[in-house]
Amino acid sequence: MSEALILVLLQKITTTLGGAALKAISSQWSKETTIFLEVQNSMKEIESEFDIVQAFISQVDPSSRNNKIFEAWLKHIRKVAFEVEDIIDEYAFFLGNMNGSGRSLRKAITLSSNVKMWNYVASQLKQVKNRLQSLTIIKERFGIKIVDSVDNSSSHYISRHIYLSDSSYMNDDDTMVGHEDQARRLTECLDDRCSDRAVVSIWGMGGSGKTTLASSIYKRQDVGKNFDCHLWISVSPTYQVEDLLGTVMKQLSGNYDEHGTSHPRDMLVQIQSYLAERRYLIVLDDMWDRDSWIIFDHALPNNRLRSRVIITTRNEGVASLAQENNTIRLGFLPEEESWKLFNIKAFSKLSEPKCPESLVPLAKKILEKCQGLPLAIVAIGSLISYRNMEEKEWRSFYNQLNWQLTHNPELSWVSSVLNLSLNDFSAHLKNCFLYCGLFPEDCQIRRKWIVRLWIAEGFVEDRGAETTPEEVAEDYLKELTQRSLIQVVERNEFGRPKRFHVHDLVREITLSVSTKERLLRVLCLRYSLLEFVPQAVTGLFNLYYLDMSRTKVKKIPRSVAKLKNLQTLHLRFARVANLPREITTLTSLRHLLVSNDLYGTSAPGNICGLKCLQTLTEIKATKDLVQNLGYLTQLRSLGITGMLTSYNKDLWTSIRKMTVLTKLAVATRDDDELLDLESLKPLRNLEKLYLSGKLEEGKVSQLSCCFPKLMLLKMRWSGTVDDPLSSLSQMRNLVYLNLHCAYDGEKLLFCSGWFPKLTHFYQGKLCNLKSIEINDGAMVNLSYLELRELWNLRAVPEGLTYLRSLKHLYARNMPGEFVERLERDDRSIVQHIANIECV
Repeated sequence: MSEALILVLLQKITTTLGGAALKAISSQWSKETTIFLEVQNSMKEIESEFDIVQAFISQVDPSSRNNKIFEAWLKHIRKVAFEVEDIIDEYAFFLGNMNGSGRSLRKAITLSSNVKMWNYVASQLKQVKNRLQSLTIIKERFGIKIVDSVDNSSSHYISRHIYLSDSSYMNDDDTMVGHEDQARRLTECLDDRCSDRAVVSIWGMGGSGKTTLASSIYKRQDVGKNFDCHLWISVSPTYQVEDLLGTVMKQLSGNYDEHGTSHPRDMLVQIQSYLAERRYLIVLDDMWDRDSWIIFDHALPNNRLRSRVIITTRNEGVASLAQENNTIRLGFLPEEESWKLFNIKAFSKLSEPKCPESLVPLAKKILEKCQGLPLAIVAIGSLISYRNMEEKEWRSFYNQLNWQLTHNPELSWVSSVLNLSLNDFSAHLKNCFLYCGLFPEDCQIRRKWIVRLWIAEGFVEDRGAETTPEEVAEDYLKELTQRSLIQVVERNEFGRPKRFHVHDLVREITLSVSTKERLLRVLCLRYSLLEFVPQAVTGLFNLYYLDMSRTKVKKIPRSVAKLKNLQTLHLRFARVANLPREITTLTSLRHLLVSNDLYGTSAPGNICGLKCLQTLTEIKATKDLVQNLGYLTQLRSLGITGMLTSYNKDLWTSIRKMTVLTKLAVATRDDDELLDLESLKPLRNLEKLYLSGKLEEGKVSQLSCCFPKLMLLKMRWSGTVDDPLSSLSQMRNLVYLNLHCAYDGEKLLFCSGWFPKLTHFYQGKLCNLKSIEINDGAMVNLSYLELRELWNLRAVPEGLTYLRSLKHLYARNMPGEFVERLERDDRSIVQHIANIECV
């Protein structure tokens, strides 16, 4: 993992050497300030050294990676890397303090205290260079070397080590516990009457039981008798084409000459020839990438004899090689099945494998740590089976469980299985994944939060000016979920991942690595009792992420201007009513989230000079602000409150220039102000729109033609008189609709074909509404409907019977007559809805 540490360090050096402060000082260099040249050259030399060290570590012979000499050498490399990071932080801090122009800068450069300071930095860098040279000599003295590309014995070493580890918990006498539904599906896929060769995939995180499931079916006689030949191939992540094809030929050797050829092309032809007239069952176990499938796709003929190929994988992308409906995902075992498997392993020496009553509480605690992961249950259960069945000894084991997972040799193969995915990661992705392990146990990690933290820490690679770091980080999240290393626990209304979870065992293993390599540039004070910003905070020149949301902070000091590197400032639900003018000097700021109350937080007019801003919420509207918002062309999310009627034209003119805007929230100051949509022009990329306030003449017709990609619409206090649904129904991509105090009429009509993608619909405080008519064919995908405080709606809409996808119906503070009819007389209308709640 040291490659990832060094990669971030290299990024930090590059950023610092290319910074504006250094350029300004460079322009003022003179013969008296040659110390700067010495410092800069030393920094560049160290950058080159670490660049080569990173490349070296990535190619070190894997057999050396378990060598104590190599580990000791690597430990010292890490120490030097951390020292360099400290020097860079000081270097950047000194540059920031000296930033200026003209005579004042020249004076700062020649100031004796500053010259002394730079001499100190130069001295530190010289010591680092000497230590790096010394470590190079030590490396050569003890024979630490890189992989010889000709000799791939090391890759065989990896394969043997990994696959012995991965299979060591799957003995022939193991009983398959859990995953009965998945086993049934797998059997059905194998017995399917389709004559074409079919691919079936089983995917999930390491240790979820993929191999066990495939093996249990593969070994069944009633399945095997239907096939002419069977092959089980373990696909190493460092596979060689010749090795894979050779393994196939060896398993066919009973009836086939395996020594006839060694060229891959000839081997492919002979395998195809042998299998051409045979119905075969082949398991490709633990396939890592789609490229390896190309080999097997050519070798395994589609002989229309109902041949089957089973792929087990950790990667969703590989799993997608299977035909539609042939993808089987393995999650975690439920509590009952986990307990059964644990008893089988932990109490295997008893005549009946059952936990003694005295140990049940501790056994449950130990099992809870496994969180339904079969690999962990089997491993820990097997290990504890050798211990005395005494409460004291089991409690001691539980208290040491975290340590056992990362240090006990008998559990090292568990770490090998779970850690194996990291070996296939880029350094950037490794850092991002390891960072997830820093969150507390059972913590649900919010998507937006982790994305901004990764960026602040410098973990996200630069993919060019056309791609934002946020988009790259979103790709990282997608890849981590596809590789089954983090699990999605909550999605938003559009099916997009919202919150994630890291399995406790995976977290413990990542923690053991990340504690050696943490490079943090983040300060999170969320939910603290903080009432003011400590002076020390604004002295953190290298801070990239500052979160003071949900605190009692009322004022941001002018010294915030010192935080030149700050990218995210989070102040939502704090008590800051006004931002200082100095906030406009933070030119690196990408995300500014504020909100004081319903009226928002006031900002200086020239805040629109922060050209890097992507998020700006909830800012209070002023004439100057709405006129200049158009300069913020990189905004993805904008929330503006306290709008006046007179601001409308300027606001929509500015917003028209935001071509990448995806989320917009606009709220008026009070009931006397109006939102006039007449000047609104199409926003082609907008996905979420929140409108709070009365619409001019109650018109919504303008909305339907302006937002072709809109998926979420919230309208509050709109004051529309005519039924708005005929206009809103033109938004064919709408998934979420919320109408709160938005309609003053008495009837709503949903026609057939309207809102084809709508899944969530909220109606609240439509005070005059007396009836809702729903035609067959309307809202065909609606799954959630909430009716709140509709005081004049007394009859249950008969059209609810047409909403066949509706799973949740919530009636909150509805008239007593409506509730009574819903629960009694009109029950037949809603009998198909699984969850009905009246509050």
